[in-house]
Amino acid sequence: MRLISLRYDGQLHRVWQRMEPGSLPGSYRIPAGAAVQERDGTTWSSDYPVVALFWPKVFYQVFVLLKPDVTDYYANVITPAIFGSDLVVFIDLDLDVRIENDAVSLVDVDEFTRRSHLYPQSWRNEAVAAAKQLVAMAKRGIGPFRPALAAALRAEFVHESSSSSRTVVS
Repeated sequence: MRLISLRYDGQLHRVWQRMEPGSLPGSYRIPAGAAVQERDGTTWSSDYPVVALFWPKVFYQVFVLLKPDVTDYYANVITPAIFGSDLVVFIDLDLDVRIENDAVSLVDVDEFTRRSHLYPQSWRNEAVAAAKQLVAMAKRGIGPFRPALAAALRAEFVHESSSSSRTVVS
């Protein structure tokens, strides 16, 4: 499966080349080292596994960054995702919320300010509301930022990784 991020004008923004559905509805596992291609053709990858969380009709998505010693988060304010059989597509609305070492910050406000006049008014309203909601949830450690959810996702990824790397001897 692939995860495709578009810009407001339909142009490609970023493509995660490999992900698999997780056990929770709307969750997708992205293994460490999975290629992410930028619009300009450059690629990068994370050194750790990531779980992408989506909800229908919601103007945000959350990446749970399963780093070796800590769980951090990166949340994108987006249009509601469209789910296909082998891909998930969304329009990135620039605003992001980063949670690193329990510090919550709203980022890319300058990008949103620069481009938001090109968005429909309803997107602008939803984007601002989604950013506020994400910051509030992150600061309180609720919703997708619950420590218990992160622990469950980490356990699922570790279990899946160890299951797929086992060698069967007959």
